[in-house]
Amino acid sequence: MNSKLIVAMEGPATILTNPQTGEEKRFAFDYSYWSHDGMIEQQDGYFSIAPNNSKFADQNTVYRDLGVGVLRNAWDGYNSTLFAYGQTGSGKSWSIVGYGANKGIVPTFAEQLYKEIDERRHSSPSTQYEVKFSMLEIYSEAVRDLLHPSDDKRHGLKIREHPKKGFYVEGLKTQFVDSYDAIEKQMDEGTLNRTVAATNMNATSSRAHTIVGITFVQKQKNEAGQETAKTSVVNLVDLAGSERADSTGATGDRLKEGAAINQSLSALGNVIAALADNSNGKMVKVPFRDSVLTKLLKNALGGNSKTVMIAAISPADINYEETLSTLRYADRAKQIKTVATVNEDPTEKLIRELKTENEKLVKLLQEGNLPADIVNGDRENMSDAGDISHASL
Repeated sequence: MNSKLIVAMEGPATILTNPQTGEEKRFAFDYSYWSHDGMIEQQDGYFSIAPNNSKFADQNTVYRDLGVGVLRNAWDGYNSTLFAYGQTGSGKSWSIVGYGANKGIVPTFAEQLYKEIDERRHSSPSTQYEVKFSMLEIYSEAVRDLLHPSDDKRHGLKIREHPKKGFYVEGLKTQFVDSYDAIEKQMDEGTLNRTVAATNMNATSSRAHTIVGITFVQKQKNEAGQETAKTSVVNLVDLAGSERADSTGATGDRLKEGAAINQSLSALGNVIAALADNSNGKMVKVPFRDSVLTKLLKNALGGNSKTVMIAAISPADINYEETLSTLRYADRAKQIKTVATVNEDPTEKLIRELKTENEKLVKLLQEGNLPADIVNGDRENMSDAGDISHASL
């Protein structure tokens, strides 16, 4: 194609050069990963960092920076979402799912989760663990269950709204999986059922958005002998790539699919813009209901979730406009602030908070820094508070 390289990375900064004017635009993120060159293929097919090259970011590096935090959040009982956005063919599925020996974040996350479950079963045999797996795609605004696919792609599962849990997919099947091999089998089955097609820019272009859901439950008995549970829902989202018809050469069904993809991504962009404005002090209505994708990502973007976004870009000059659009998209998304809370039994949460408060008071007492209003307060109230704290231990 005789394309020219127009992307550079310096630490966490991504630098984009306009091929016509030479003007540079700099974007700062938490991480900027270089994957254009500087790798060497191992015998098993894994791409590792070439000798004397520190720029290339392999799959293990990306997982260590992003996936480990998602796994830690799961153990702590937080909902987490990781989604990849970018132009078709830019490497979203490579980052999320991976290929062959180059495992992406989803399979590596699942593998590490079961490793840690096995380790903790030995150290804490009384705790029980449950893992459930689901996989769906949004094709032309219709939701399909990839583990139990229907031949009718145009009429999918219905989206419902729960007053507390928010939007969910009615009838979506979840599978209990008791090992990494089981979850890998389900993932392979779902991947085979994904809607893909060839375009000029990608031989296996995703024609739908894919959402992998992993529900992780930890059950144990508290000091009173009651069973308590801590639940984490992890959503790993591989968005279909934004595309331009003149670049992809799309016609017929491919053209209609591309239009539906761009429409839902545009709705997602409007949601991100509104959330960013709200985070900056403006009061703007967030249009979550404008598409199926934004409904299902409502918690991830504006609710109870810790969220990570991967922006995949092309380094070629012919894709300058798409790359610039993606970087601006990500730059706006990083302004969004979400508030995540631990998903646990309300009584257990109260006990945990009372324990924490009690520990703080004990520490202040030992240091002689107990607040005056507590030291000089009503003795009867102090006695009652002492009884509550004692009951919580």
